[in-house]
Amino acid sequence: MAFTSQETPRRQLDALKQVTMAFPIISNTSNSNIIDLECAKTFNSLEQVNFVAFTQSANANSGNAAAVNVIMQHSADTNSANFANVPGMALTSIASNSALYPVTNVVFAVPPDSLLRYVRIQVAQAAGGSNTANAANITFGLAF
Repeated sequence: MAFTSQETPRRQLDALKQVTMAFPIISNTSNSNIIDLECAKTFNSLEQVNFVAFTQSANANSGNAAAVNVIMQHSADTNSANFANVPGMALTSIASNSALYPVTNVVFAVPPDSLLRYVRIQVAQAAGGSNTANAANITFGLAF
């Protein structure tokens, strides 16, 4: 028999373990601020750990005419050069629709003992549209 917490989805974010960033402009990549999981080595857990990234709906403009790709990364330290994609995580693509980004939730379900201390998301906007800043933000956080 599984515990209730293992059977129900986690959709609430820990207010102290979340970050918000703007989408990058066309053909650029941005990294979110780092979330410190406060564990010296691997994040020890007996069940999967969920992280959620969600976007707000963005007004249509020429800067929103390209897909946005999101991947979760981790590192044992805060040096940006040491961050790598979390093993087993797939790239998630958020497509624009008539230069409008829809509200989107991305759940990163991470197996136990596979995370290092620091996590972030990397967001890359594909080529297309114009090279103007768009109006969309993405929030990333630890879910419980």
